[in-house]
Amino acid sequence: MSTQKPAKAAHGERNIEVFAEATTIQGWRKQAIAGQRDTRTFAIIADEGEYMPGGEGTAPTPLTYFIAGIALCLLSQVSNIAMRKKLKISNEKVNVVANFLETGSILKGDKWGEAQNFRIEMKMESEESEEKIAALMKLAHEMCFVEDALHKKMEITYSHSLNGKSLDI
Repeated sequence: MSTQKPAKAAHGERNIEVFAEATTIQGWRKQAIAGQRDTRTFAIIADEGEYMPGGEGTAPTPLTYFIAGIALCLLSQVSNIAMRKKLKISNEKVNVVANFLETGSILKGDKWGEAQNFRIEMKMESEESEEKIAALMKLAHEMCFVEDALHKKMEITYSHSLNGKSLDI
């Protein structure tokens, strides 16, 4: 799936390439094979809920994985920082709630969806000073790759094909 090897990282940098290839199993049930360069890959199954015609609710929805990814990425950074700074924390939690809007008609060709807002709540317990924990929380937000992607506009390149031939959209 990976198309090119990332550039060599400068001292203190680490280039991370994550990939996923999704295919249809049946109906709304999809499978993604995902991972990072030079590590194991994992199969992830998604489905839509019964609210969608043909959805069976047999697995989390793609949006559920997306929102869970935000929470898990942020919580991983909390653990990373606490470990490296030798801060004692416990009962750390990240809650993420997102609202999305879908409107229009597929048949009319004017259907669209948008992310409207994200609410992120971070909680933990610690006997460390408020200043140290506030600094940990601030740095965790700054280090979270997924949260960063929500904040900025970045280049996205697209490639489409039909029956093995390039297709311009």
